[in-house]
Amino acid sequence: MIQPREAVQRLKKYRPPLEGRAGKLRLDFNENTVGCSPEVARALGRALTPEALSRYPEYERGRETLARYFKVSPEEMLLTNGTDDAIKLICDTFVDPGDILVVPAPTFPVFNFFHSVAGGRTVEVRFDENFSLPIGRLLSTINRSRAAGRWVALANPNNPTGTMLPKKDLTAVLDAAPHTVILVDEAYFDFSGETVLPWIQRYPNLVVSRTFSKAFGLAALRMGCLFACVELADNLRRAQNPFAVNALALAAAVEAIRHPAAVRRYVAEVRRSRDEFSSWLQSRGIPYVPSHANFVLTRVGEHAPEIAGRLREEGILVRDWSYDPHLRGYLRFTIGSKPQMRRLIEELSRLEHRMDTRGGSSAWRNFVTFSQTGWFA
Repeated sequence: MIQPREAVQRLKKYRPPLEGRAGKLRLDFNENTVGCSPEVARALGRALTPEALSRYPEYERGRETLARYFKVSPEEMLLTNGTDDAIKLICDTFVDPGDILVVPAPTFPVFNFFHSVAGGRTVEVRFDENFSLPIGRLLSTINRSRAAGRWVALANPNNPTGTMLPKKDLTAVLDAAPHTVILVDEAYFDFSGETVLPWIQRYPNLVVSRTFSKAFGLAALRMGCLFACVELADNLRRAQNPFAVNALALAAAVEAIRHPAAVRRYVAEVRRSRDEFSSWLQSRGIPYVPSHANFVLTRVGEHAPEIAGRLREEGILVRDWSYDPHLRGYLRFTIGSKPQMRRLIEELSRLEHRMDTRGGSSAWRNFVTFSQTGWFA
């Protein structure tokens, strides 16, 4: 049998549960829960001609349109096949075997996945018990890893915690490691409203990623962007597949930014639902992490896998993070529209009567019982 590289042999398979989700209430992967703008779907229909499908993608006009939207030059932006592709591109460009990636823990697992595929080694900086990132510990870890440290990955807001690193801390990281690539993944920017994208002109080591998979509702098309100063972007472009993005994904992204009101309405509704859901959890004494994204991480204890499984049987998908040693007993709920959140609470209420809630589950019992008088009643 032909063996893969040693780095690949050491990998643990990353297989998120992505099958059988169509038609269910998708509160598991932080997607747009109501769908993209109808104008985008119509634009895709117009783009699906036999001639267009037989032609390789052309990027210049679409790249210029997106660059204007993001207020950067086309030379400072790369089109990527989603954020995963952007992360892989950073690894393809900069990571040699043995190089170090510094990341918070827990965070988006794809950072470590592609870094490990390249043969790199990951050094984690644990969040505090309240899920704040200790900046002193992060800076000292970066400093100790300076000799082999190639990049630092910071999801801001962080997934799965929803927490944010303050801009003063981001500045400290960028200043402390001028010869290290610093990726700030802003997949959830639309829900937080905080960005460091303009900083690419100040920091030659900064890379910022964005995606159209979340607020814009284009997850199926795998469309994202990567931003950096011209010199850094040129180096990334050297390692990039020249046809990384398909023509339909680019057409959808261009159409999506022409209808910003649809995205603003959806984001506003999610923010309201997020705040109400968080207040509801707090009123019942159920531990959760205050979030700046379109999800809330909640500790329900030992019953987390069972709760997630029972909800799936009822057509509601939530993300059980118990597989992560840092997050045993935690569920992450994507925040949807108010009617969708009401349905979640109603199903939790019914579930309470069928579940064995033996010792240690009082918080869970309160969680489902409060649905009769809570925010979503």
